Amino acid sequence: MSYRTLGALEASVGDRRVPISSTKQRILLASLLLRANRLVTIDELIDRLWAHPPSDARGTAQVHLGRLRRTLGAAGAAGALIRTDPNGYVIEVADDDLDIARFAGLAGRARQERDGYREIALLKEALALWQGRPLSNVPSDLLQRSDVPRLVEQRLQTAERRFELELELGDGKDMIGELRELATAEPFRERLWALLMTALYRQGRQQEALECYRACSTVLREEIGLDPGQELRDLHEAILRRSLEVPRARVRREIRALPARWDVRLGSPCQLPPEIGDFVGRTAELRQIVAHFAARGRPATVPIVAVVGCPGVGKTALAVKAAHALRDRFPDGQLYIQLDGSTERPRDPVDALGDLLSGLGERSTTRGDLDGRAAMLRERLADRQVLLVVDDVADVRQARAVLPGTRGCGILLTSRQRLVDLPGVERVRPAPLTPCEALAFLERLAGAGRVRKERSAAEEIALLCGHLPLALRIMGSRLALRPSEALARVAASLRDESRRLDQLATQNLQMRSVLDASYAALDPAARALLRRLGALRGTEFVEGTALALAGGEGVLALDRLVEANLVEPVESGACGESRYRLYDLVGIHASQYVG
Repeated sequence: MSYRTLGALEASVGDRRVPISSTKQRILLASLLLRANRLVTIDELIDRLWAHPPSDARGTAQVHLGRLRRTLGAAGAAGALIRTDPNGYVIEVADDDLDIARFAGLAGRARQERDGYREIALLKEALALWQGRPLSNVPSDLLQRSDVPRLVEQRLQTAERRFELELELGDGKDMIGELRELATAEPFRERLWALLMTALYRQGRQQEALECYRACSTVLREEIGLDPGQELRDLHEAILRRSLEVPRARVRREIRALPARWDVRLGSPCQLPPEIGDFVGRTAELRQIVAHFAARGRPATVPIVAVVGCPGVGKTALAVKAAHALRDRFPDGQLYIQLDGSTERPRDPVDALGDLLSGLGERSTTRGDLDGRAAMLRERLADRQVLLVVDDVADVRQARAVLPGTRGCGILLTSRQRLVDLPGVERVRPAPLTPCEALAFLERLAGAGRVRKERSAAEEIALLCGHLPLALRIMGSRLALRPSEALARVAASLRDESRRLDQLATQNLQMRSVLDASYAALDPAARALLRRLGALRGTEFVEGTALALAGGEGVLALDRLVEANLVEPVESGACGESRYRLYDLVGIHASQYVG
């Protein structure tokens, strides 16, 4: 039996494709294939199957595995394809039967090849295995966020290596169309634009080369408020001068050879999740993040940016968008890790550090305690330019554990907490979307024509969602499933506050469960105050009101709600008394909560 993962997941016996209609079976098969011939624990499988595992997750996962075995067995798979281990499962696959293993093998052979033309041929053969975005039909949030980006990065670096060689050994004429398509699809990847500009200039197409620079500059400035990097600027100047000394594309000899295993990274590691295609707004926040990392004259400390805000405001999407824009500023790699701070079981920093060290190629983590692994991380990052994206931080203790030690690195955090005890932090606080941005987001999710046809109803839906990206995404997904349903009817269903949170739910996303997690993390005094403040949602209130509702522990309880981004400070009133407000959905949730 053979498998394809570099595109839609497929299994086949000979020329006959094996239908795997169950999404859970596809998630399990993909998770096992990504670590073929190695152990995958049941906990790892559960994490990929469910964003919020059910109470009987282990038993349910085993049932799905049994069904996957029967599906493959019925198709004629010989032998014990999926082997049970005391700690998990192993799928046994020959390298020739798995496209990611073949890709890694071809890329490794190419790097060892002394003949440049043979190297190009091997790289082309490796790239021909790709049929689209990896595992495009596997709906696992964790898998798409952590595993797929590594594969995509390998493809891009392999393609860059091929284009660099073709420019070094020839004029690059035959690759211009393909290179232009890839640069357009990856507009923040400046190396691709440099290669395209060089190839066009060598063909005497100076004007087109300059237009490419303008296109790249426009995207960078409009999306993230940055100018192109030094390499691209130097190339642009050389083309403007019609210089005969236009820099030849550098051949990156530092890319390491790949063993015949898919998960060894080409060059610098990139673990970033994919950008969200329907991202809207946040221009000012993106500029603030990027400007902080790009600032000159900063003290000799590690730059830290924390994206903090209320549940569902879109912190992760913003951080990932910014991290992609910053890739050229951190050429030694970009690491991503999720700390599950908003869940009932935040990750142990020791385990998180182990994952970061693994991403840096460290296979032995003999120093298993927190201090030992933190020291090892600082050693591996010393004098390197690596960006760490640490998502969903629970508290300052988690954040401190993963801090690099040298200035060349940077760290981008997201958290529902303000992390006020973490020094030297640039805090970025995204607010709910503006009404115009929320409407544009709904258009992308449910269709522009449909939203424009019932604009008033769409505006009401956005308002009742509190203009929060998560709530809007949930409603957009529901509208996409019901293309004929009138928006006015949907808006009417959301007006009932007693049922609104129940309406804001899909199979994988529930606004209530997101708010439940924030509520559960509060101490009893803060919970009690939040419930009492629920009646004040949608209006501003002064500090004295909160203190009167809270009783003796009022000041501390209010501070904890502000720290958790559940209560928002606003400008002080005429008398100088602090004023606050409660987001509508947070207030509705609090007023309905018992206990």
